[in-house]
Amino acid sequence: MPECASCSAPVQPKWKFCVYCGEPTSADASRPAPLVTPRTNPVAILALILAAIGGAPALIFGHVAMRQIKETGERGLLIARISTVLGYIWLVVWGIVLYSLLTNGQ
Repeated sequence: MPECASCSAPVQPKWKFCVYCGEPTSADASRPAPLVTPRTNPVAILALILAAIGGAPALIFGHVAMRQIKETGERGLLIARISTVLGYIWLVVWGIVLYSLLTNGQ
């Protein structure tokens, strides 16, 4: 019975990989490429941070992130959408605050 060149464990001839150490046992055995998950869009993360601290610019960064995500296939579309909605909410809140401050004396 043949042995693994890496760990000297007995291997069967039909095996392409050693079941003990995972090394290939034949020259035609090749490892599959590791799966790579796409990264999360950094602009979407920035938009979420701005939305969390009350920044209306989150809606601009959210829209930019959504466009980038659709073009590149990165992750973070839900983050960008949530940030955009929160940006619009903060825009309305800051508009009401500004309006109340400007018309307070009248």
